[in-house]
Amino acid sequence: METIICDRSAFLYWRTPPIARLLASGPEDDPLLRHIMDADGLGRLRLELRAASSPFDRASGSDRRRTARLGGAGLSVVESSELLATGFSGPVDVLVRDVADRRPSGIVRPRVWSGELPAGSLWHIGGGVDVVSPVLAVQQMAARATPERVALMLSELMGGFSVYDSPEPLASALQALADGGRLPTYCGWRAACDNEGRLTGLWLRPPLLSVAALREHLGHASARGRANLAAGARIARVGAASPFEVQAGVLFASAPRRGGEGYASLEHNRRVALSAAARRACGQWSCYCDLFWGGADGGVDVECQSSSHHFGARSSAGDADRATALQMMGVEVIQLTYAQLANARRFETFSRFLAEKIGVTYHEKTARERMEQHRLRAEVLVDWEGLPDV
Repeated sequence: METIICDRSAFLYWRTPPIARLLASGPEDDPLLRHIMDADGLGRLRLELRAASSPFDRASGSDRRRTARLGGAGLSVVESSELLATGFSGPVDVLVRDVADRRPSGIVRPRVWSGELPAGSLWHIGGGVDVVSPVLAVQQMAARATPERVALMLSELMGGFSVYDSPEPLASALQALADGGRLPTYCGWRAACDNEGRLTGLWLRPPLLSVAALREHLGHASARGRANLAAGARIARVGAASPFEVQAGVLFASAPRRGGEGYASLEHNRRVALSAAARRACGQWSCYCDLFWGGADGGVDVECQSSSHHFGARSSAGDADRATALQMMGVEVIQLTYAQLANARRFETFSRFLAEKIGVTYHEKTARERMEQHRLRAEVLVDWEGLPDV
């Protein structure tokens, strides 16, 4: 039987940029790999990555005997360590079918899953190792997480971004490639940098999960974790391009009885085609609005101008050009900073201003709604890297 990586470890696997996996375990004669890194540098990087993935190097003696009790799952993980050396510094979650198999070690952390695996929920990643689909990984974590935490994880999967915390050797290698202009867009993934050219941990990519695929999964999902997965799906945001946009979207769009502002018509990354004059103003054929509310004569675009934690902020003269072009198209552009989002009083001031701009009446909160608002903010304004740590 194949060893199946699941739960938190599977979510981290899907967060990993393909270029990181190529550097860690791709064929040495891969044309792109040979173009961006010489053989000596690649060899050093892989040795350093294996050393940094400490649990794999401890797989000897008694630890090997413990992992063997899992039907070889632990040894399979060790033998495939190059596939996992991109960010697994702790035990790897593996799927087991019976409670009797729940024997953890420093290498693996068994996760019991006795239900049927939905069709298409396993992906072969090499050797004797499979990984569960992104949505099944979230369902497993949903059994231990709140619906709001599930919504954030789903929003990342259905958005255009991933947050990747790379081990130090790989972080240094990726930064060196970026500094030398040799870090490519690969499999649709590209790294986001700040104004000084430093990698931020944010990667832009195509969505990993569609609304249709999520609905299909919910229609056939087994019971464990399904209720929280369905509840999270109802408030998850689709199409966001950063954690900040998801956090703002959940707080603005959720119903007041659940702690939100109730501005439900919000769209993420709405494309606005530009007129000839607007194109001349910014040098682009179209613009994308971070948070968009449409109207008869244009709409309102809230631009997220700084990021939570260390994902960095990047701004340029092009931002002002884009704002001018959107104003020419009848779209009013408002800037929102993370400081405004994170401070409850400043957020309320901004929300009142936004309500006026989008043409709705600001909803004065009841005492109960204030309590829900406090709870929702505590659930949403969290360390994004730690989302799967439940």
